[in-house]
Order: sequence, then C-alpha cells, then structure tokens
Amino acid sequence: MSGEQKGFTLVEVLVAVSILALVMVTLGQSMGATARAYTNINETHLGFLVASDKLVEMQVYQQWPSTGTSDSELSRNGRDWWIETTVSEGPYPDTRRVDIEVGPLRGKDKGGMAYRLASLIGKPAS
Repeated sequence: MSGEQKGFTLVEVLVAVSILALVMVTLGQSMGATARAYTNINETHLGFLVASDKLVEMQVYQQWPSTGTSDSELSRNGRDWWIETTVSEGPYPDTRRVDIEVGPLRGKDKGGMAYRLASLIGKPAS
C-alpha cells in the first residue's frame, strides 16, 4: 500500500482562485460599463424626444419666433427636463435657425445636456 493521496496542491488551488477572482472583477466592470452605456443611450433618446416635441410645437403653432434665448422646464416620460431654445436669423430670407438643448433636471439644478437639435423654420404664410 502506498500512502500517496491524489488531489490539488495548495499552489494549484491558489492559482485557480486568483484566476477566478480576476475573471469575476473583469465581468463586474464590463457589466457596470454596459449599464452606464444603456443609461446614457436612454437619456439621449428621451432628450431627443423632448427636443423634437419642442421643434414640432414651434412649427405647428406657426408663430414667427423672435430671436433670442428662452428657458423652460417640463415633465415628460416620468422625468423633469430643462429646455434652452435659441432662435437666430436663418441663412435665407424669412427663415430662423432654432437650436434646442435639452437635459434632465436634478432637483432644481440642471443636469448635463442630453441632446442638442438644430433646425431651420420658415416664416408662416400670411
């Protein structure tokens, strides 16, 4: 009878646990990055919808906007948003350039800009 036992050595077990820990940390970081990317994409998409609604509102009411900058806030899609609309002379006669920046409100403070939309609108027919 031989007194040899079969199994893993302590060094082999430590190497295996170290590799497993490294894989788990890498996987956790990857999942965190994916969650942040999804949040950014979702915020950009919702910001696009808010900015588009603002532009359509300006087009539908067919009011000739005066040049300048205006700020407003609204609730849409279960969130509060800030909107900054800048109207300037357009490059062609009877046009206005409209720049709309949108971002989430965090309490009473503006969060970062989520979306920017630029467009031209024409003077409504009289």
